[in-house]
Amino acid sequence: MSFGQTAELLARFQFAFTISFHFIFPAFSIGLASYLAVLEGLWLKTKNPVYLASEGTIEPAVDVR
Repeated sequence: MSFGQTAELLARFQFAFTISFHFIFPAFSIGLASYLAVLEGLWLKTKNPVYLASEGTIEPAVDVR
């Protein structure tokens, strides 16, 4: 293998590594944000403490009293 082929192979590995993170993490964060929004909405509607506890917060983001 010459240096040009090695550099190209390393660049391809670097691109594959980078694009995999750019593919996985935005989808994960969008899904997580949607999930937390649904939990917050269910808690606001029902006041069931299960939804608040599963969201991981102690107080709601907005005081609705």
